[in-house]
Amino acid sequence: MNALRLFAHLPRFDLNPIGRQRYTNFRHLLSQKRTRHFSSEPYHSYPEIEEANIAMSREEIEWQQRCQLAVCYRMSYMQGWHENIFNHITLKVHNSDNTPDGPHFFINEFGVGFDEMKASSILKVNLDGDVVVDDNSSSTSTTTGRVFKPGFVIHSAIHGARPDTHAVWHVHPLDTTAVCQTKFGLLPISQEASLAAKRGLSYHPFEGTANTIDERGRLVDSLGPTNQILMLENHGPLMASPTLHQAFAGMFFLTRACTFQIKALSSVGGDLSKIHMPSQDLEEEILARSKKFDEAPQKGIQHDSDKLMFDYAVRAAEQAFGKDDIYR
Repeated sequence: MNALRLFAHLPRFDLNPIGRQRYTNFRHLLSQKRTRHFSSEPYHSYPEIEEANIAMSREEIEWQQRCQLAVCYRMSYMQGWHENIFNHITLKVHNSDNTPDGPHFFINEFGVGFDEMKASSILKVNLDGDVVVDDNSSSTSTTTGRVFKPGFVIHSAIHGARPDTHAVWHVHPLDTTAVCQTKFGLLPISQEASLAAKRGLSYHPFEGTANTIDERGRLVDSLGPTNQILMLENHGPLMASPTLHQAFAGMFFLTRACTFQIKALSSVGGDLSKIHMPSQDLEEEILARSKKFDEAPQKGIQHDSDKLMFDYAVRAAEQAFGKDDIYR
C-alpha cells in the first residue's frame, strides 16, 4: 500500500513493513533494499591519533587515546547526550587491526556515568567482548570490569567491519531518538540537517534490544561502506567516523537538526504541508554547499570546523570538571 505524495518532488512511501521505500534526505534513493543508503564520499581520512609522536610507546599512545575518550564522555554529558549508565562512545585502539583478536577498542565500563568517566576507568575489549589485559598495562588503568552486551554488539559490529572508522558515538538524545521513530526520518529543512547528512546517512530496522550477536552483520549492511550516520529505528542515532572530533561534530549537527525538526512539526500540528520543504533541485544545491562549508574567504584556505568545535567542547569540559579529574 502506498501513501499519498507529501510533495510532488518526493517519492512515495511504501508503508508495507517488509518492503517500504523511504525518502532519506536530500538525494534520490540509491538502493532497492528496505534500509536505504544515500552515498557519501569519504569525509576525511585522519588517523585516530593526530600528529602522534612516532617516538611514543604503545602504552603512551593508548593512554592518550584513553584521555581523548574520557573527555568525550564528559562533553557528551554536558550536551545532554547520556542516559543514566547507558549509551557508549568507543575508540579503536591504535594499530590493533592486525592483532589476532583485533581490532580492539576502548569502551566505558557498564555502571559508570558519563560525568564520572576517567581515562583510567575505560576498558579495552576485543571483538569477542573480552577485556584485554596487557602484561605491561598501567597500574592506574582498569583491566577488568563490566561490559554491557547491547553496547558491545553495536560497537563491535562497526569496529570489526569498517577499517576507516575509529570512533563510534551512540547515544539516545530525546528529539533525535524521536525522529528515529518516524517513517520519514530526518528532513532537509535546516542547514544543520545538511551539515549532518553530507557525511552519509542510513537507517536500520528496529529488532528490539541489540543483544543478539547475529544482528552485527545486519547493522553493518545497513550502515554501508562509507556512511557515517546510522539512524537506528525506534532506538537512536549512531555516528561512525574516522575521528572522535568528526563523530562529535556530526552528532552535534544531527541532534540540533532533529530538535529543529521536532519543534517545527510541533508548531504546525505535524502538518508537513505547512513546512518549508525544499525542491529536489534545491536539495542538491543545499548538499553541495554543505560540502564547501569549511572554505575560508581567502582563496585556498580551508578551516576544519569539526576540529574547532571539538576543541571548544574539550575546553568547556575541562573547565567544568577539571583536567585532574578527567585525565587520571
